[in-house]
Amino acid sequence: MTLPRVPMLAYDWVLISLVLLINLVGLITLYSAAPSKAVWTQQVVAVPISVALAVLVQTLSRRQIFSWAFPLYGLSIGLLVLVLLVGREINGARAWFDLGPASFQPSEVAKISLVLVLARVLALRPLERPTDYLLPITIAAPVLGLVLIQPDLGGTLVLLAGVLGMLFVRGMPPRHILVSSAVAAALLPTVVWPNLSPYQRERVAILFDLSKDPQGKGFQQIQSTIAIGSGGLTGKGFGAGTQTQLGFVPERQTDFIFSVLAEEWGFVGAVGLLFLYGLLFFRLGRMTTECVRLEDRLVIAGILSMLAFQVAVNVAVTLGLAPVTGLTLPLVSKGGSSLLAVYLGLGIALLVHRDRYREA
Repeated sequence: MTLPRVPMLAYDWVLISLVLLINLVGLITLYSAAPSKAVWTQQVVAVPISVALAVLVQTLSRRQIFSWAFPLYGLSIGLLVLVLLVGREINGARAWFDLGPASFQPSEVAKISLVLVLARVLALRPLERPTDYLLPITIAAPVLGLVLIQPDLGGTLVLLAGVLGMLFVRGMPPRHILVSSAVAAALLPTVVWPNLSPYQRERVAILFDLSKDPQGKGFQQIQSTIAIGSGGLTGKGFGAGTQTQLGFVPERQTDFIFSVLAEEWGFVGAVGLLFLYGLLFFRLGRMTTECVRLEDRLVIAGILSMLAFQVAVNVAVTLGLAPVTGLTLPLVSKGGSSLLAVYLGLGIALLVHRDRYREA
């Protein structure tokens, strides 16, 4: 299969450069953070595979991408059901398929499929009456519910952020936003909180006073904030972070890799990475406004919302400002499934933006 004859200037090369640069920062940080070289090697192998997937997407047309939306959605539902039955349990969540030396998280595929399907559905009619939300809710609810009962609260929130971002871009009226916010606030104590697992409720409760259990439930975030604070302005240097190298920072290759970067590269390095993310999100937002078709704008908005939410929550967790949710830092943390999904989502965003002036 060959790439279509598309002018190279049709692509947003600034965005592509930002993605590769952030990914490079991730590989450098992971080299220092990884508990073994095998962990780092697995991520190095995942990078070219993910890039190849994003390039492969460019051989398609936007019509082909959208034609696969519902089959991919059906496949995602099937995988989410199957993982609950035969999946591997990690940290209390049955969310992974064990594939020998690697593992696969089906919720990552579900993110992309849900964005594509909702983009098609939401583009059909405006959100003017309460009944206009029935079909989008019916489509989103099974994915959100299946991920929640794994239980993967972090993944559920990322999916929800994508849905809300797409509803906002579709023109959800302010009165509907207020009503839905009130409903969500009412559901939190009556529906969401009782259905959280005990350890998830403990994570939320300990957030208000980490010192209550410094050697137990508050250990992760206390050590993370110590590592970040000890980095100072310019950091301790590559591979010289004592909190990291002595093993005090937990899950340092995944959930708390931002702590590693901040300890070794300091305030300058941490702010620099956040600046790169900010530029990436700005470019995605700009691509959204440049697309002619509503479907295309909704796809990019969904991908942007998920990525931005995940970055914000991950950093907030490392700073002790949010409960531990198990969310990784996109393009930086270890995780093959996550990396593949990010590159796939960004590849689709580049594709629909590239074909924004072409016939549907």
